[in-house]
Amino acid sequence: MKVAIPINRPREEGDLRVSSHFGKAYAFAIADTESGEVEVVENPRVALGLQHGAGRYIAEMFAQKGVKAVLLREIGQGAFRHLTALGIKIYLVPKEVKTVEEALKLFKEGKLNLLLEPNEPPHEH
Repeated sequence: MKVAIPINRPREEGDLRVSSHFGKAYAFAIADTESGEVEVVENPRVALGLQHGAGRYIAEMFAQKGVKAVLLREIGQGAFRHLTALGIKIYLVPKEVKTVEEALKLFKEGKLNLLLEPNEPPHEH
């Protein structure tokens, strides 16, 4: 199964840390839970120059890449709606989990909770 995790800008090769901000993440790590292969892909928000509203483009990219689940800390209403409309499940990564490796381990062990609604505080547009 392919899962995506928003990440911060890596400080060094292989430094994949979970980003707190889904839509504004530097990039996404897309991991294949069977093979262990991890691909880092640019957040479409960067290429499109968007401040808000990137959720639709991110969800479309994930669908094209075969992503079935997203592991994250916070997600807004729009991105949540776009991901769930495509059948992508969203799991909550606890704040104390810092790395993609740790998040994937917890996911594989069934220790992450399924997120049933957006959990990001509303913001002004």
